[in-house]
Amino acid sequence: MSDVKTLRLASAQLTAESLEAFLTYQRTLLSALAASGDAQHATWAGRFAFAHGTALAESGLDALTQQRLKVLVSEFCGKRSAWLTVKQRAADAEAAVHQAKAHGRPVPEKEALILSRASAELHRLEDFSPFAARYGPEALELLRGRDLEVVTLHRELSRLEGSGGHLHPG
Repeated sequence: MSDVKTLRLASAQLTAESLEAFLTYQRTLLSALAASGDAQHATWAGRFAFAHGTALAESGLDALTQQRLKVLVSEFCGKRSAWLTVKQRAADAEAAVHQAKAHGRPVPEKEALILSRASAELHRLEDFSPFAARYGPEALELLRGRDLEVVTLHRELSRLEGSGGHLHPG
């Protein structure tokens, strides 16, 4: 338990204000990256550095706080994103099963398998007790209250960071 206590002391403390500042940082970063386009004279690293500086200034966060919040939010988003994906796949499978039954066709094996496993997987992904122990139940509640917004921003930035900076207008 002392390890969790130590980790909690070293971690960012999420408040409504710091969450809003971090989301402002992410929105501004996305906007600044999109506005910088694919300028041939600018490298991804240069574009990202400029966008990062702009986002820090707009959010009012210092670089250390932003990084600590990023770790906290990323941990939440990884698990919550997986939960949302499983939930969507289960809903899609349920619709396919319903459609098959409505048309007198056999239930597709893949969808039946997804549905048989989804409940246990969703239950496992709902367990945020290690997260709450590390960051506090207040942080968990703040993030859950805005989970779709938080996860959507996180996914978009992860996609950009993982693509090596190739922005694809949507």
